[in-house]
Amino acid sequence: MTVDAVPTTLVVSDLHLGSGSGTDRLRDPGPVQDALLDAVGDVERLVLAGDLLELRHASPRTILERAAPFLARLGGALGPDTEVLLLPGNHDHRLVRPWLHEQHLAGTPLALTGTVDPATASPVAGAVADALAAGAGRGPRLRVGYPAAWLVPPPADGPGGVLVTHGHYVDALWRMPTFERLSAGLAARSHGVTVDDLRTPDDFERVLSPGYGWMDALADHAVGTRVGGSQRASAGVWQRLNERGTWSGRGLRLAVPRVVAGLRRAGIDGLEDRLTPETLRLAGLRGMDRVAAHLGVRPAHLIVGHTHRAGPLPGDAAWEWRLERGGGRIWNTGSWVEDTGDPGGPDSVAYRPGRAVRIDTDGVPRLLDLVGGSPGR
Repeated sequence: MTVDAVPTTLVVSDLHLGSGSGTDRLRDPGPVQDALLDAVGDVERLVLAGDLLELRHASPRTILERAAPFLARLGGALGPDTEVLLLPGNHDHRLVRPWLHEQHLAGTPLALTGTVDPATASPVAGAVADALAAGAGRGPRLRVGYPAAWLVPPPADGPGGVLVTHGHYVDALWRMPTFERLSAGLAARSHGVTVDDLRTPDDFERVLSPGYGWMDALADHAVGTRVGGSQRASAGVWQRLNERGTWSGRGLRLAVPRVVAGLRRAGIDGLEDRLTPETLRLAGLRGMDRVAAHLGVRPAHLIVGHTHRAGPLPGDAAWEWRLERGGGRIWNTGSWVEDTGDPGGPDSVAYRPGRAVRIDTDGVPRLLDLVGGSPGR
């Protein structure tokens, strides 16, 4: 595919439809939903780049019931020839898990890119296709890709191109002491490797999938909103960590270094003991850089989501958004949920829902603010 043949593409991520915490802005009709439905009307390809569904808050059946009305409206807003590419993330990993399991049993290595039919990927992915078709009155051209896809292929003679992935592989490598980072570290130790040894998609799946399975099992047996409530509790902890004038915030900030020191003694190294919006942003970006290096790719543009921190935005340091190998640029689509990544702080606008990355026929990504109306950098 030449640059001239690039289809106009819209990339959105982290819709978290069906969230038990009620933070998914696209579930209910209104200006936010209308903004996205308007934006998909003139593109030739829509990429749903991970965490389309919040499958950690309840069973897939419950989440699909909550998400189906919006998915039907989305299907109705798509043009008749629009391609839809669904890339699962960590919160909807089970969209592709049955297919991954079959590949593993067959001894087939997981390629970085490739697509399958929704029904082949999983029953849940098949249900997503049906929900989109319900609004379109036809079967949409939906394919499931995992873990990444080239939206603009790299040239045969070197680095380049536009690569999109949800970005959840960063959880195995970044410095934030999150549950998934700790789970990956423990899984790596059980396999007799370190996270620095991860080099292929199968390597990343090997250390991340055990944690995904545990959280999905909790959701399968959730009672009421208890599992979703744990997500709100986590957000509350993050908010208190960033409160400067409270005893609870001060206590948590004092506790984190001690916890990280204990984890280091247990053999889980490379963790950040200062949790601030700045360290979270930098850890995410440098972690994405490490993932690209570990997987041996050097795209001109790497589009991710996952951390919910959109960018680059005006005022962001350009070097933070560069890949060290090859000098490519990182783009983050942000999210479509209410987020507390930097509550009331200078970075809070970067977590505001409603952004997307658009690629026109020139093959160059651009960050859009579909709700606020102001373009990204």
